[in-house]
Amino acid sequence: MMNHELRTIISDQPLTKPVKVSVITPVKNGERFIRQTVESVFSQKGKFELEYIIRDGCSTDSTLEILKEYGNKIIVISKKDGSPQEAINAGMDMATGDIGCWLNADDIFLPETLQKIVEAFREHPEQGWVYGRCKIIDEKGIVIRKLITIYKNIIGYFYSRNILFCENYINQPSTFWRMSLWKKACPLNPKYKAAWDYELWLKMAQISSAHHLRDYLASFRRCEGTISETHFEQQFNEELKISREYGTRVHAAIHTLLIKLRILIYKILSGAL
Repeated sequence: MMNHELRTIISDQPLTKPVKVSVITPVKNGERFIRQTVESVFSQKGKFELEYIIRDGCSTDSTLEILKEYGNKIIVISKKDGSPQEAINAGMDMATGDIGCWLNADDIFLPETLQKIVEAFREHPEQGWVYGRCKIIDEKGIVIRKLITIYKNIIGYFYSRNILFCENYINQPSTFWRMSLWKKACPLNPKYKAAWDYELWLKMAQISSAHHLRDYLASFRRCEGTISETHFEQQFNEELKISREYGTRVHAAIHTLLIKLRILIYKILSGAL
């Protein structure tokens, strides 16, 4: 079954030239960082076609005015949605690319990321998704929490589905997939409020293995107001629930221990203890 699924992914969507990469950004009232996010996307150079779709949740700040400056380079859909997952799912439904991803409105791609991804998919046709390394930055763009980054780099050095059941070592802004795989694993689940990406990784892992590209591809922003900063306990507990649903009791037991340790560390880092 696994081999059949992998063959289907390859045959459904061969990487012809030029490859099209679809980037989806969900945003609502993101004026603070949206320009940095957009510029990081348009700074990407390489042998690929870029499709950029932004799903705006009816922003009331200057987000839409900023986006208008880019004209028809961006497909902007401003429509009320029920959750970030709904906005991302809708954007992915519109996408026409060979490769897909989403980039939140406060995160950024690093230089040459998309070209590296295109090359990785060409070099590894047997794998349906690729993940890379990711820096953590604050509101000023300064790299923070380096030890956490090192830990995730070590845990995820070699892709392992068994380890993924026990620890979410994959960083969302630096993860990309063949759109044929997305269509098999989607949509994002609205019942989770903070860890919907982790469920997507496990659903993708049921169908295809991943390739770890050992380069820094993106920067993930942690600052006041972000889900990962203000709701990290909820995020980790949701990850544990997802692990229990998809993995074994052994996976869940290990994940439980790691979650307790992570919550303690994050409380210390956030000054809650």
